[in-house]
Amino acid sequence: MRRLFILGIAALLISCEKQADVGLDALGENAGIVGTWVREKNKGDTLLLERALELDPDKYGFTINRDGTFIERKNNSVGNYWPVSYSNFEGTWEAVSDSLLEITVGYWGGTMNYQIRIVSLDADELAIRYLYTADMTDAR
Repeated sequence: MRRLFILGIAALLISCEKQADVGLDALGENAGIVGTWVREKNKGDTLLLERALELDPDKYGFTINRDGTFIERKNNSVGNYWPVSYSNFEGTWEAVSDSLLEITVGYWGGTMNYQIRIVSLDADELAIRYLYTADMTDAR
């Protein structure tokens, strides 16, 4: 009976481990996006971010976790207030393809959905484009 219990626990742990990597297989070579990224600069409609150990309290950024959770650090109020005040908002991500992520995340007014198109990715820099509503249907 004890062996059966231990075997059941082991099966449960293995099952949870596989679920923790949800979406990573679909990302292929872009699985390296998992981690924390902080805004460096804009180049046209492309946002360049650099890898960081943690979110910067005074800059836009996000963290993509292996388990499908997403944390976005962004403006926390409506209007043009200066200086800009940032907060972390929780959400989820899912890989639509090897270069497209579906994001659902909170913001100061509720919840929003958008997609992130990976333009390029290396160990230290990430280039992305955001796709909202009408753009999303053409991106799949």
